[in-house]
Amino acid sequence: MSDHIKLFSKYLFLPLTVVFVTVLFYYHHLESEKILSTDILSADKAEELFLSAPPQIGSLSGQGITILFNGYPLPYDAETDTYYLSQNMNTDDWQGALSLSVPDGELYFLEDEFLFHKSLAISTGHAFSLYAQAGGSSQLLSLVVTGLPLISLTSAYSEDPSYDPDLQPDEYYFDSQTRYYGAVVIFNANPDSGKCQTVFSPVTFHERGASSTKYGRKKNYSVKLLEEDGTRNEQYLFDIGTHAKWKLISMFNDGSKVRDMTSLTLWSEIASKETDFMEHSAEMAYCEVVVDGRYNGLCGVLSPVDEDTLHLKDGDSLYKLVEFGIPSPDSLRYSVENNFTIAYPVRLRYPEEPEKILPGWIPLQEYLTYAYWTPNAYAYASLLDLRNIADFYIFTQAAAAADNQSKNTYMVSRRQPDGRYITYILPWDLNYTFGEVWAQEPEKLYVDFNPDPTIIYAEPCIEQLFDENINGAGDILKERYLGYRQNILSEEHIISIMEENMTLLVESGALVRDTAICPDSGNSADLTATKQFVVERMAFLDSYILGS
Repeated sequence: MSDHIKLFSKYLFLPLTVVFVTVLFYYHHLESEKILSTDILSADKAEELFLSAPPQIGSLSGQGITILFNGYPLPYDAETDTYYLSQNMNTDDWQGALSLSVPDGELYFLEDEFLFHKSLAISTGHAFSLYAQAGGSSQLLSLVVTGLPLISLTSAYSEDPSYDPDLQPDEYYFDSQTRYYGAVVIFNANPDSGKCQTVFSPVTFHERGASSTKYGRKKNYSVKLLEEDGTRNEQYLFDIGTHAKWKLISMFNDGSKVRDMTSLTLWSEIASKETDFMEHSAEMAYCEVVVDGRYNGLCGVLSPVDEDTLHLKDGDSLYKLVEFGIPSPDSLRYSVENNFTIAYPVRLRYPEEPEKILPGWIPLQEYLTYAYWTPNAYAYASLLDLRNIADFYIFTQAAAAADNQSKNTYMVSRRQPDGRYITYILPWDLNYTFGEVWAQEPEKLYVDFNPDPTIIYAEPCIEQLFDENINGAGDILKERYLGYRQNILSEEHIISIMEENMTLLVESGALVRDTAICPDSGNSADLTATKQFVVERMAFLDSYILGS
């Protein structure tokens, strides 16, 4: 053998050996590796199975056979014949186990390189194929993996509550929706702990929100987890608390899908700075939802704002402002005299006991008297914690909360040891923020973008406190604003929250899926105009609030 041939053989042997070992390892890995406790079929093995038991469309689902994850049925969209699975997208390790809902069922993944690139599969919305076999029948199934929590609501029956509008106006106008009863399965792959949380519970749910009824496919829902006996089933979910009641918002007319989340995050950060009193509002997490076998897209799940979350005690009151305006003296008097829990547009949410409704209205009556009916700025200021009012004002201006001026707020009146009441204001429902405003145009989904950063969204009674420095309110405003501008309300921080949320929505694959079912929703990952609005808005507020 010539020296050239020997040299060639010497240096060719090593790479060929590497290639051979790599190929051998891959096929051994493919044959022995289980993903989600499920075997992977090579192309050759799949062909053999297909020849012996060719897949038939709908053969298993028609028999009520479904895919289980950790023993619970996976969310399934009948329109596209697709199952959905929640996984931690920050690691390529798969967590949990798939199986079929029958003891003799067999389930296999078809060979797919994305099985070894989970994060890429999630971000691209890749659909895996599974071969399922049971009872002599077989079927190919599609599985899409998301990086967000999944909620599957299934109704077994429904009822339509009936209320007398003259005797029960609150229930008639706000609780008359069809109630569905069934089960909910919640899958949440925690990106921090890496653990997969699966919760199954009986449930009742109903549509909520006047505006969402106009949005076609996507709806807002109120969800209440139940025990078997019908009592509340409180669960720690979505890393935002332990509750039985949750709200699902469609975010349908926010093309970016980051406004609610960004706003609530900012308010939560502001509230967490204050240790002398509680001004926390709802917390939010993203999720994807399937309702009765139909994919409902990307939603936000919100924790409740109620007597439990606010730690209310006997003598305190909680009010919810659901629409612009205030009740007249006659309207409130009529509600008080008839023991109603609504004086439109205000709802008394706590207390609820009939014998406590009358005293429950007293703090609001006092508030409205000095703020609106017979204005008295000093008397009005004495009813408030001016630090909270400054926080609320700063937040609503920084977020340009166009829909939260005398609307979409909670008011909490806490009875003091001396018998007085101090009232706090908390924001909620924050989709019309950062330049987006209401538009009476259905074709625009009732939303428009106003780039003007100089509009002030505030009630005159609150604005007067700061303009005239009533009881030092103006000084408190400037001090707290300067503090928040150093961190929470810096342009960089606000924009970073938006970008982090958008990254999550894109890399989880959820934004693309949501756009596919709602092509006219205006969904977009482009935050350029919104970020520019933030920069210009904060520059304007520096001048407006600080006089600089």
